[in-house]
Amino acid sequence: MPAISVRWSEQEARKPYARPFMVSFADDAGEVIGSVAVSGADLLYYRQFQAAVLALAGELFVDGALDAEPDAQAAWLERLSALLPAVESLELRPVSTFDHDRGRVFHVEARVPGCPDPARVEAPAVLEYQELQATLAHQTGRLYRNRDIEAVVDPDQRQRAWLRLLGDLLERPGADEAMAGAWPWRPRPAP
Repeated sequence: MPAISVRWSEQEARKPYARPFMVSFADDAGEVIGSVAVSGADLLYYRQFQAAVLALAGELFVDGALDAEPDAQAAWLERLSALLPAVESLELRPVSTFDHDRGRVFHVEARVPGCPDPARVEAPAVLEYQELQATLAHQTGRLYRNRDIEAVVDPDQRQRAWLRLLGDLLERPGADEAMAGAWPWRPRPAP
């Protein structure tokens, strides 16, 4: 049965436009017949992976088992879960830096057990579950999954569920950087 394997390069991972994942394709006999290097987003999004394979190898990647599933993206993540280490827990902390054009701006440091350095995630990517997932994969070589979020079918409901969870995961800025001691717009768990 044809298969794929995935290898992650820590040296490439911190470069934003790098392709830290080497995906190798094996034939029915298990012989490697080719490889492509892809980014975290190219690996995690099934259709984007197909586009990357076509662009980088000139080959059409079609997996009949995945395409037969009602949600090919979910099936692809299941396949990747067997190929990548899992993110067992996640801590998110806003960190500010000074940008000469924009002034003080925040990014989010994502601490993942087993990774010596936190992943640096731009603030807009944190607000989208799959973007955070792809950024973490790119920088850590690990796959973050929250099955409760992924189980929500409606995109608007999924986004609301993600923001509720994010309210628990994301620390507030330190007292020296917070806008106020209390921040009334932060999502709070339902009583």
